[in-house]
Amino acid sequence: MRLHTSLSFFLCGLYVANVTAAQVLKPNGFAQGQPRLQMLYDKSDEFNQAELNLNKWVSAPKDLVIGAWTFVPENTFIRDGKLQISVTQQTHTRWFNDSCWDGKAGGSAKKVARELYYKSGALKSKSDTVYGFYEAKIKGVKLFPGLSPAFWLYSDGHPYSDRDQAGSVDYSEIDVVELQQADWHGPGVDDADPINVTDHNLHARIVAENGQTYWRRPKPYPDEQLLQYQTPFDPSKGFHTYAVENRQDRIFWYVDGKLIGSKKNLYWHRPMHVIFSMGLRRQLIKYNAACQRADPNPATVTQKGFPDDATMAVDYVRSWQILPSIWLANADQIRTMEQSTTQPLVLDVHYHAGSNHSITAGNYGGLRVNLLEKGPDGYKKVVSSKTMSSVLSEDKKFGGQLTVSIPTATLMPSEQLKPGHDYYITAVFKSSNGKNIYLNQSVGPIKIVK
Repeated sequence: MRLHTSLSFFLCGLYVANVTAAQVLKPNGFAQGQPRLQMLYDKSDEFNQAELNLNKWVSAPKDLVIGAWTFVPENTFIRDGKLQISVTQQTHTRWFNDSCWDGKAGGSAKKVARELYYKSGALKSKSDTVYGFYEAKIKGVKLFPGLSPAFWLYSDGHPYSDRDQAGSVDYSEIDVVELQQADWHGPGVDDADPINVTDHNLHARIVAENGQTYWRRPKPYPDEQLLQYQTPFDPSKGFHTYAVENRQDRIFWYVDGKLIGSKKNLYWHRPMHVIFSMGLRRQLIKYNAACQRADPNPATVTQKGFPDDATMAVDYVRSWQILPSIWLANADQIRTMEQSTTQPLVLDVHYHAGSNHSITAGNYGGLRVNLLEKGPDGYKKVVSSKTMSSVLSEDKKFGGQLTVSIPTATLMPSEQLKPGHDYYITAVFKSSNGKNIYLNQSVGPIKIVK
C-alpha cells in the first residue's frame, strides 16, 4: 500500500485478550522453547468482539490520502469473528489537492473536485513501535485482478526532528504482504503476475543533500527493497498467515510460518503503525505517466462482484516484542543421544538479542556455552566450555545461529558420576539491557559414554 499519490522468533506462556489460557499463542511455524516474546496487546486483536475496538484502532485514517479512490469507515467492520475490509462501487466527488492539475507533475497544488468511482476501507493501530514481530491470518478477495488486500507497517511522524539532515528518513514503510497485485515486471508490457504471487516490499522517503525528499522504491532497488514470492496456494480461497520481523539489522518475511526472504535494514527504524487496507490496482485505476501517479479509470467502472467478491477477511493480527533469548535447535536430540568422548558435543545454538537490544562483551566475551555437572544438592561445576566472540560483530550482535563444538575427551562417563549427578548444557550472554541472558531451558541430562 502507498501513501498519498505514490505511497504505495516465539511465545512461552503469554496469552492475548479474548483467547483462553489453553491456547498458547506463538507465530506460525515456531515451536515452544524458541525465542521468548512479549505480546503487544495494543497492536493485536482476535476480532472476536461485535464491533471494532476504537480505543485500539482507527478506521479510514485521515493520513491515507489517495487520489484514485476514497477510504471510508463503513467499509471496515467485524463479521463472524473476523475483520472485513470491502471495496464498493460508489461514484462520488471528492475535493483533492492536485499538484498536477495542469498535467505537469511537481507544481503548486490546486484544490479540485475529482470524480471517483470506488470506496475502500483501512484499519490502522493507534499506537506505533519500531522493532518486533507482526503476524496476521488473512484471506484475499475473489475479484482478480483489480484489488490488492494489504497488511503493512508505516510511519506517520514526519517531518521528524532531523528533517534538515541529509540522509535522514522522512518516511518508512514495510509491506508485510500485498496480495493479488497482478503487478507487471515484463518482458511484455502487460505481463501481469498471476494470483499466487505475493509482494513483500520496502519503501522509504529520504532527505537529499539539497533538503528535498526523494523516494526509494522497490523496482529501482530490487536487491535492497523488492521481494516477491510464489505461493503454493491461491490466497483468495483460504486463510494463510503472513508475518514480518523488523530487526535492527535485518527484516525477515514469513508465509505460513516459512521464512521466504530477508533484507538488510537500511532505513526502517522509525516508529510504525500496523495497518490493513485494500488498494485498487490496474483495470480499476490507470497510471498517469505525466503526473507519476494512479488516477481513477472511468472506462472500467463496474458493479459486478462488488462488494461480495471484493471483501478481504482477517482472522487475527498478533504483534510481539522479542525478548533476549538463547535456545538449542537440536535440544531433543541432545537429551536422547549417547555422546561419545571420542567426538565433541555439537550444538545448534540459536540466539536473539531482543527487539531493542544487542549482545555486549560483558563478563563472557560474547556468547558462552557451558557443559555442567549438576548434583541433587545444587552442586554445579563447569566441566567444559566454549566462548563465541563472533556474536559481538556488527552483523551478528542482534541474532543468529552458531554451531558450537564442546570438547568431551576429558569427561568422565555419566555412569561413573556420583549418584544423582548428571551433565547439562547451559549458555549465557550479556545484553545491552544490563542483564545476563541464559538458555531458555537448560538441556539435559546428557549421557556421556566412552
